[in-house]
Order: sequence, then C-alpha cells, then structure tokens
Amino acid sequence: MTRIAASDPRMWVEILSANPGPVADVLAGIAADLEETVEALRGLQSADEAKRRGGAAGIEDVLKRGNAGRVRVPGKHGAAPMAYETVGVFISDKPGELARIFADAGRAGVNIEDVRIEHATGQQAGLVQLMVEPRAVAGLTAELRERGWALRQQ
Repeated sequence: MTRIAASDPRMWVEILSANPGPVADVLAGIAADLEETVEALRGLQSADEAKRRGGAAGIEDVLKRGNAGRVRVPGKHGAAPMAYETVGVFISDKPGELARIFADAGRAGVNIEDVRIEHATGQQAGLVQLMVEPRAVAGLTAELRERGWALRQQ
C-alpha cells in the first residue's frame, strides 16, 4: 500500500480504469470485511458478556479468513509457498552497501529469496532482512560475519 501511495496517481487511474468493475467489487468486499471487524471490535468493548463473546468470535473469524486467503497466494514462481529464515544485517546508508551484501551472499553460494529494508529513523543506517532457505542460514551468517557485517541476533 505504501508503494501505491508513493506512486504517480495518474498511472493508477490508468490501471484502475482498465477494469473498474472488478476492482470496485473487490474493494466492496474488503469494506464489508472491515465493517464486520469494526462491529466485532465494538463488541469487545461492550459491558455485555454476550456481545464481548460475539466480538471475539467475529475477530477470530476474520483472522481465520485472512489465514485461508493467504494460503491461496502462490509462492515464488507460482510454486507452493515456502517458509524462509530471515538473516538481519545492519547496513549504513552509503552507495554500494546493498550491492556488497548481495555479492557476499553470492560468494557464500546463497540465493536471497526475498529482501526487506527497514530504515532507522533519524540515522543514516538501517536493517536489511535477507530471506533465505533455512539450510543456508549457517553458511550465510558465517560468510557475512567473516566479511565484517554486523548481524541482528535472532
């Protein structure tokens, strides 16, 4: 959502104009789910025990539907989703640092399946989260430490 919010609105008008009906239908479903969730949360606030139980059941239901929906999202290249381990690497905000992490992972023979970057507020640094196959964690962490990277403790 933040990527969409940071992008050119005119581009999204073009994209959404290509199929406004189906997008509106999906958004209407999301709005209905959100409305149910709001009602369930209000139930949790109630002094009435039955309303609180109903609210808890409503929240549990929406979370279970979210779990079921997430399972339907295919993994990498359309394959079944895989569970990856995360290796956190502290990084300074300087040119070439991200490329250096990727190159060092390549030297370790590790394929980075996914990556996330968390920027530190008010600092020229951040945390790079490398998602890799579980069997690759030990080799990757050893290689990165040997090359001077500071790793987040798990």
